[in-house]
Amino acid sequence: EICACLVGSEMCIRDSFYTSLYHTMIDPRDYRDVTGEYVGGDRKVHKTDAFKKRTVFSGWDVFRSQFPLQNLINPEVVNDMINSFVTLAEENGTGVYERWEFLNAYSGCMLGNPAIAVIVDAYMKGIRGYDVEKAYRFARQTADRIGHHPELGYSPGGSGISETLEYGYFDWCVGEWAEALGKTEDAGIYHRRGQAYRKIFDKEKGWFRVRNADGSWADWPEKGRLQEWYGCMECNPYQQGWFVPHDVPGMVEIMGGRDKVLADLESFFENTPREFYWNPYYNHANEPVHHVPFLFNRLGAPWLTQYWTRVICADAYKNSLAGLCGNEDVGQMSAWYILASAGFHPLCPGETRYELTAPVFDRVEIALDRRYAKGRKFVVTTEGNAPDACYIQSATLNGKPYNRCYIDHEDIVRGGELHFVLGRTPNKQWGVE
Repeated sequence: EICACLVGSEMCIRDSFYTSLYHTMIDPRDYRDVTGEYVGGDRKVHKTDAFKKRTVFSGWDVFRSQFPLQNLINPEVVNDMINSFVTLAEENGTGVYERWEFLNAYSGCMLGNPAIAVIVDAYMKGIRGYDVEKAYRFARQTADRIGHHPELGYSPGGSGISETLEYGYFDWCVGEWAEALGKTEDAGIYHRRGQAYRKIFDKEKGWFRVRNADGSWADWPEKGRLQEWYGCMECNPYQQGWFVPHDVPGMVEIMGGRDKVLADLESFFENTPREFYWNPYYNHANEPVHHVPFLFNRLGAPWLTQYWTRVICADAYKNSLAGLCGNEDVGQMSAWYILASAGFHPLCPGETRYELTAPVFDRVEIALDRRYAKGRKFVVTTEGNAPDACYIQSATLNGKPYNRCYIDHEDIVRGGELHFVLGRTPNKQWGVE
């Protein structure tokens, strides 16, 4: 459970919060009959009372915000979903996880191996009520069979930019899980595969570029990195190129260093139309950029994360007929709002770190599930909150000064209070790493 409180007359913002919360609660739904029976991936009837068989997994979308949110407010749902992944991979005989599962069928939508990220993120956050070894084995098989080009180390042609970056991230997730399980040889293999992004970065163009199977570069498009669908799925290289969440220092290095990257990232947002409808810059209407506002925290400019998340919450989400700037995508769009407006959001699922930002509300309270958490509730409060007071001046965690622009999952599920003092001008000393 999670609830928010806002002092004053801005009740439409609270309406947006609870409408968003409702959207995140619809799926993944219980697929069983009242008897506990369901039709499995082998088209035979199965029965389970050990967990709720879940369905409707819009993987490419929901691994980014929707499942990280559920890890906190509905961990049992996540545990159910992981058991559902494993049983489906077993029942249908593939031994791999579906990317976009719908009523035990594969829709074939999008790309990547998002179920891996969901499972690894949950495992790292203490959600482990499933056969861990079997789940890990299927994760390896999924990563090895889907999207992996062992002879090249990158995905050639077509959607090669999106595929190389996203499959590389999911490989990194397997590496992190392997390391946590003490499988050091596996960890080395998948961590190395997580560096695939370096193989499609063209130093001459200063950005990611489609590479052919023979190692040559594909023609650079007329609009350059603003060319939609050039090597990308539902986006352009400028948008997709920021997706190296598992190795931000490496990404910054190849892009030319912190100052150059920071300037480029600021331009990315400043060129974005404020209604946040589909556009070639920060396109909040679609998922590939949803982590990007939080990159400012990793670049030593957390005040820009605070500013831009507040702008997005105010302008991309409204209590009106056109209340969302893009497709809900099975709770993802709303889950981003829930987390960002509460003051924290993950940059890289699979890590236990959340990036901090300025909350929209005066008080947000999360009731913790004692089966997965040590504490009873985690509360985020603010002082000096106002629509134009979006900058964190200082913070305390359980009454002690807190000067980090991030918080660990363990600190949240331990319970307590994170308190922010907000102001109208940036405090460029707070939270700088």
